[in-house]
Amino acid sequence: MMVAAAILACTLVLTPGLDSPTPSVPVDPIGSRVRAIDPRAREWIRVGTTESPTFRALLGRLAGSDLILYIEIVNRNIGGFAGRLYFVTATASVRYVRIELVPDSNVRDMVALLGHELQHAVEIADARQVRDRQALALLYLGMGENTLNRSQYDSVAARVTEERVRSELAGYRAGPPAHPGAETHARH
Repeated sequence: MMVAAAILACTLVLTPGLDSPTPSVPVDPIGSRVRAIDPRAREWIRVGTTESPTFRALLGRLAGSDLILYIEIVNRNIGGFAGRLYFVTATASVRYVRIELVPDSNVRDMVALLGHELQHAVEIADARQVRDRQALALLYLGMGENTLNRSQYDSVAARVTEERVRSELAGYRAGPPAHPGAETHARH
């Protein structure tokens, strides 16, 4: 049963520990804890992994967690956000979350946005007490950064992470899409 929990708005952040040595990341992070079927999302993960140390560090932290993270491409999100994260459910040994992304930008910006949402996933992974949507809401309310509303949360760390990933990708030049349908158009 998939139950959407909390909506996490998109913005940027710096995570403690990301300046430390980059943890090793599985060769195929998609096949482990981070799962994406859409070729555009897989391409964004590939670009982030190869071009951004911050993005790699996020994947490394998630690889060692109990989260299973699904990335889904959607046409639009409630509230008009380009990305959001839901707490789906938890079992005795695994917690499931889902990221939804609206592909309305270029590869660089989409990778940065995905980095923002991955930071939220790391925040949840680090908060072992978060096992349902109510606990997730309490986590973000406790951060004192709830500037949106009672069901939409963000963190300074996610906003800083997004900007850091974007900066690390400053020299990235998208070549031809690696997969049919890979996103390369600019945001209007």
